[in-house]
Amino acid sequence: MKTPTGHPILSGVIAFRVLVSSRHKLTRAVVTADGSATEIAIATPIMARTIGSMKIWIVNAWVDTARLSAGRQKLHMNVYTGTRLVGHIRRFVTVMPQETITALVPDGVRYSDSFVPSALDGKMETIDHVLSLPVEWHRPQESLFPGTIRSILILRTDQLGDVSASLPAMARIKALFPEARITVLSQRTIQPILVASGIADEYLSLSLSYNSRTERRFLTTEAEQAVRDCLRGREFDLAMDLSPGAESQTLMRLCAARYRVSFKPDQFPFIDFGIEVTSRDKINRKAIVNHAAHVSMLVSALEGALHMRQTIVARLPSHQDVSVLNAHGVEKKGYIVVHSGARHPINRWPLPSFLEFCALFYSATRIPVLLFIDSDDLTSTVEAQCESLDGIRLVPSTDMETFDTLLSNARLLVANDTGPKHLAATRGVRVVSIAIPRLNWQEWGQNRSGVILSRRVPCAGCGLNDSLSCGMNIACLTSVPISTVLEAALEEISPKDEG
Repeated sequence: MKTPTGHPILSGVIAFRVLVSSRHKLTRAVVTADGSATEIAIATPIMARTIGSMKIWIVNAWVDTARLSAGRQKLHMNVYTGTRLVGHIRRFVTVMPQETITALVPDGVRYSDSFVPSALDGKMETIDHVLSLPVEWHRPQESLFPGTIRSILILRTDQLGDVSASLPAMARIKALFPEARITVLSQRTIQPILVASGIADEYLSLSLSYNSRTERRFLTTEAEQAVRDCLRGREFDLAMDLSPGAESQTLMRLCAARYRVSFKPDQFPFIDFGIEVTSRDKINRKAIVNHAAHVSMLVSALEGALHMRQTIVARLPSHQDVSVLNAHGVEKKGYIVVHSGARHPINRWPLPSFLEFCALFYSATRIPVLLFIDSDDLTSTVEAQCESLDGIRLVPSTDMETFDTLLSNARLLVANDTGPKHLAATRGVRVVSIAIPRLNWQEWGQNRSGVILSRRVPCAGCGLNDSLSCGMNIACLTSVPISTVLEAALEEISPKDEG
């Protein structure tokens, strides 16, 4: 989150993460507040790579903002080689009390792995505090909005043709949210058309001026103040601007809304959900999708986001399935699959943790485990360890047809955040996914059922594919307890309604 002037808003535990180029061997990084010598965070720089004589270092310092004063201030990071200061970074930030941000974005605080609450007593070291918090159990997301939408503000502040073409989309919004109170904001001259269409419970108006030079309509200072006065004290669960252009989206910021939906989300970072539609004539390359359909596509996309639970695509029965299962010593739905691999090593929960999980799971259930291990992890020592484990069958590299058969007929899959979990979920197999929060769990959580295990860390959303660039030794993933994964797996194999 950022202030209107672009300063980061800090609350809870945050990550002060920087990349440092230096010929020196960096040994220590210290974070302080402006005007204070008190060390509020200490980190050890990690060398990620070298370019010629230059070394590239990663510093990932976790700062508990409860140790800072609220409001705008400067944070300083000093980087040392031994006792010698060799680097200094300054950041302008705004510190927001935890209770304030909880009231401002309650859904974000509740569901985002990026928000880490401050320590209550301040006695524990920040890193220890973060890693002491319980791992989050997430069910696959079924709707873009976790709560009920009870109030909606629709904006369409253009001319008669634009508004008329948007009436079908407005009617669809009303049908999607039958229990919501709908308010429409439009130009005053267009309001009678909207009222006669019966698409809202309340109609608000504004007056736009026209600039003949730019051929654009705009709000004067007085007109903007009138809109602010009109919206003051109102809170909406959802604000939707239906203009495919880029002139009116900022009006959504004049109201208090939990969620904002519109076109051009890349251009307006405050938009929570949106699309961009492009169509082209074969000759002149200009748009050919008509305006009414264009606007309705936003509503159709929103409808899809409200119902994310997708259809199971079962594997077609094959006469070879039984022979494949027999060859691996298992029966349909009488075993689980554990897959320890991932294309990016940063996504891999430690292999020793997987092996211990397998042993504990079989001991608790006597259900056989088919274990898949990537070739770069499969050493002779690992093979010997697998052979010594009761109920664990190490599956050698196999073709995709066999893999699909074994996965589709399993009772459960336990895996990293990688391809096999998505195939299993699509086949209707329950999944326990051990997710690294480099990307949001909502985006890459499996479809329909199972559980996604992830840890709240202040640097969640880093998007990294290289573990050396982490600066925290991938603590968000490696610290997930074996006991937590076992508990989730045991819960998932218990009888339940498949929905």
